[in-house]
Amino acid sequence: MSDNREFNKEIDVVMRVMRHAQASVKSRFIQEVVPNRLTIVQFNALQHLHWYGRENGMYVSELGEHLGLAHNTVSGLVSRLERHGWVIRRKCEEDRRRARIQLTPQSEQLFHEQVQHAAEFWEHTFGQMSPEERNNLIESLTRLKQVMAKPVWPSYAQLHPRDADRLREKFETDIDELAQAKLKLIGIRLILARIAEKRNEHELAAYLNQAASEEIRHTNQLFSLLGHGEHFDKLLSSLVDEDKIVYEELLALLDDAPCSEEDEELVILQQMLKDSHRYKKWFHRVHKQKNQ
Repeated sequence: MSDNREFNKEIDVVMRVMRHAQASVKSRFIQEVVPNRLTIVQFNALQHLHWYGRENGMYVSELGEHLGLAHNTVSGLVSRLERHGWVIRRKCEEDRRRARIQLTPQSEQLFHEQVQHAAEFWEHTFGQMSPEERNNLIESLTRLKQVMAKPVWPSYAQLHPRDADRLREKFETDIDELAQAKLKLIGIRLILARIAEKRNEHELAAYLNQAASEEIRHTNQLFSLLGHGEHFDKLLSSLVDEDKIVYEELLALLDDAPCSEEDEELVILQQMLKDSHRYKKWFHRVHKQKNQ
């Protein structure tokens, strides 16, 4: 029994040391990423482009498969990286409608510096040990590797199966995301059209209204592909939830507003709160009736 306790203590020490070593490496990695104003996901995207797309770049769909993210999510991610000079889109010679994502010299410099930083990290950690200590550690770790079973990792194909059902499900998810994005565009264009009309920019207002009208048609077609009934109920339910969020945000704004009751900003927010309360009651009542 005593031997077992001692053995378990030894295992605990080994596991704690391994976790500590992993934490140190991760900390170094984060310290490199943060000063460059990159998120972990953004840096992962740059890494995949560095590993697999250094020569020809990658399509958004290819990068999405590597990262396990939806097309629209990756497209937005690439746009942010492009805006900050980390990647560039180059038109594909075979199909001018598509673009390949490639790293910029700024990104290449980042990975060049990463190699230098890694060398410095190991010099300041592993390098502090004496040659004898390093040799003993290497021998022990090598032996540990020998007695441990080699891990069997799932293949890329297993992680990202391309069966018909999954492809169909992914296609429908992408369509749904596209429809949601178009809904936002409709609202933005209608708001801009109202502003343009107030500024007597009637031609611009007409273009914006026309574009919004066509986006409504496109969105209806997308939701038709997905099935009217299910997605209509889902959208109505999300509308009730969104109204609740907007109402609560308006309440918070009114509580924190740095102005008096006569100020225009406060008057507008109070009117918005009244209108929002009205909408919330309407949609909640309709949603409740549909679920009875």
